[in-house]
Amino acid sequence: MARPKKFNRDGVLDKAIPIFWKFGLAGTNVQTLEAATGVNKSGLYSEFENKEDLFVAALRRYLETGPAMRILERVPYGLVNIEQFLLRAPTFSLDHAGCLAINSTRDVASLPEEAVQLISKFNDRRMKAIRDNVEAEVASDRVEAVCDLVWIFFSGLCIDANFHADSVQHARRVQNFMSILRDTTGRESFAG
Repeated sequence: MARPKKFNRDGVLDKAIPIFWKFGLAGTNVQTLEAATGVNKSGLYSEFENKEDLFVAALRRYLETGPAMRILERVPYGLVNIEQFLLRAPTFSLDHAGCLAINSTRDVASLPEEAVQLISKFNDRRMKAIRDNVEAEVASDRVEAVCDLVWIFFSGLCIDANFHADSVQHARRVQNFMSILRDTTGRESFAG
């Protein structure tokens, strides 16, 4: 008879996320995962097929529980949500820089296909949410361009956060970006 597992799957994933976030899939070893999760190799492999399977499960949990969609799906839609998304999402975790999904795309060639698909589907969902917010306040002929700018700016913020940009600098960059968007879209203010 198999022994019952003595750990909580979500708890293990929550402890594995920061390790993958910091080191990436390729840079993470099983010993580091054992130390971080408090579960030995045989326990991890009784729950997950291998390190890649654990990464995919951790990535899925991160995407399901992270702040991005909660911010972008707030009603009413509008550029206030975009501003809050840009201010908070890349710096939501004080201990981990950027966004696990964005950071992981740097290693897309070595990621399991399931991870690539998760990131791709989430990016589509996030872009739809960005579009919903932009469409609420931006003229239709500018929606596509503004959405692209928001996406590229967000991705850049996430990468920049890996260089330990301070919160004041981060907020200034977001305010500058939003000011340019206001000028471009003819909006006086995005504040609600």
